[in-house]
Parts: sequence; C-alpha cells; structure tokens
Amino acid sequence: MTRSRFGTVASSLAGLLFCTGLATPAAASPGEPPLRIMPLGDSITVGVGSPGKNGWRAELQRRLRSAGVSADFVGSENEGTTGDLDHEGHGGWTIERIAGIVDRSLAEHRPDVVLLHAGTNNITRSDDPMAAARKLSDLIDRVVAGAPQAEIYVAKIIGTAVASEVPANRAYNALVPAVVQEKGPRVHLVDQSTVAGLDIYDAHHPNEFGYRKMAYTWYEAMRGTTHPEWPGTGNPFKARQAYLCHAQSRTERDCRTWHLRRVIVSQKDGQTVTADRWQTVRPVTTRVRVWVPGHHHHRRWVSGHHEIQNRRTTRWSNV
Repeated sequence: MTRSRFGTVASSLAGLLFCTGLATPAAASPGEPPLRIMPLGDSITVGVGSPGKNGWRAELQRRLRSAGVSADFVGSENEGTTGDLDHEGHGGWTIERIAGIVDRSLAEHRPDVVLLHAGTNNITRSDDPMAAARKLSDLIDRVVAGAPQAEIYVAKIIGTAVASEVPANRAYNALVPAVVQEKGPRVHLVDQSTVAGLDIYDAHHPNEFGYRKMAYTWYEAMRGTTHPEWPGTGNPFKARQAYLCHAQSRTERDCRTWHLRRVIVSQKDGQTVTADRWQTVRPVTTRVRVWVPGHHHHRRWVSGHHEIQNRRTTRWSNV
C-alpha cells in the first residue's frame, strides 16, 4: 500500500514509549527532507494581534523542533521576527479570494501539509454561513487537486469579539465538519473555535496566548491523525496563569497577568456553587465612610466627625 511521507506509521517501539510517557523527540531519518508545511488563510494566518506578527507559526515551529521534527514552512508571503517566516496568509481575504491564488501557490511550493484557517472575513462581510461553507468546500477541492499527496487540516475558525457576528460564526463552524468529512482520508478537521473570549486581542485576532493555543491544536491534530510517534508537548489549555494583551484602541493595548481562580458563582438555600473563572487584579476607587478625630485647623477646633473619602485599592475582576 502506498503512503505519503507524512503518513508513515510509527514503529511499535516508539508507540510503546509514547504510551508509557517515556517518548523522546522523534528524530528525522538521516537524509530525509524536511516536512513542507503551508499555513494558508487570512490575517489570522499572518499573525495579526501578536507582536512581530509571529502568530501561531513561530510557536508551532518551536513545538516541532522540540519534537525533533524538521519542517520547512512554505508560501509566497514572509512575515514575522523569528523562525521560518514563509506562509500563505493574506490579511482581509475571503475564502473565494484565497481560492483565486491557491492553484499557483500549491504548484510552486509543493506542500506536504496544508493548515487552512479561512472564513472569518466572509462572516465579517455578512456572508450567509451556508454560502461560506460551500465556498470552503470548493477551496478544499482545489487544495486536494493541487496537492493530492498532502495532508490537509481544515479549521473551525476562532471566535469573534463582535457580538453581532457570534451567531453566524457559530453557524459556519457547525457546517465545517460535514464539509470536511466528505473530502476523503487526507482531509482532517481541526477545532480552533476554542480560541475565544480572553484569547482574542481585538475584534477578530488572537493575542499571544490565543496563538499558543492555536499552535498546540495544529500540532495535536497532526500528531493525532498521522504522526502518533511525535511526543506530547505542553498544553496551554491547562494553564492557570497567563499574560494576556487586549487592544484598547488602535494605538493602546492593555497587558496584564490573569489567573484562573475558583470563585463563588451562586449561593442559595445554604448551597454554594463555585467555578473556575479567569480574573485579573485591577485598581478601583471606592468611597468609604471614615471617622475623623477632632483637631485644630488654622487655630480653629474642628470636632470629630464622619466624612466620605475616596480610597484607591485593587479588586479581582472578570473583565
């Protein structure tokens, strides 16, 4: 049976080591060319929202290096400040616009792996989710035709911070699994929709923590489908502390440490319900009633009295 280089099955020994937690980095075979990976999509693939536009690409490369995997990122674009900067991400592009350049790019760069995250700009432009899903289906067909030996990973897109777009975002993501399922064994579904909420830097792009989650999810998708011999790497979804940045305006950003804390969410009839919530410490001004003892003021005696004063303090906040 013919298999792609990317789909080579791990040896039984490597599988045993992995299952027992003793796996070591999966070193590439001597003389084997690097795995050619094409990040394909829009500004989220470019890395907008992260310093230097390194996005998830630099973090995925770090995880691959730690696993002993030799990789060459490919594409016509070049962005970032660290690692292999090549990609095929285009800011603001819709699914159909990406489809317009994908044939040429695949022929030129011959990827072994395609990591596709597309559809956000269709939703922001008020595309009907079903129409966007049909366009995604057509794009996948072009990728399969242009790179028939490649493993193709198609993402449910990340969340949005624009409340009016949430229903369409979720409706589109609900359609993606069925689209992927009909495309054959080399096309795989990857759920990136779990990057949401505090993971979002501005309206549509992740912050560094969100991009770390995306990199982990891409890596685990590849490992889980075709490379079980790759070792597991740190899971950012299990973090209980993170340094998160959020855009306040076009020029200002709010960066602070957040903690996953066990907090009381309700108390009723003697029952206390708690849950984990991400919170950060923020300064607040409170008004307090204080007793001021009697004292002389400009040679005049002022009797003791209560007065309201402003006090600066800090408080755990969910926002």
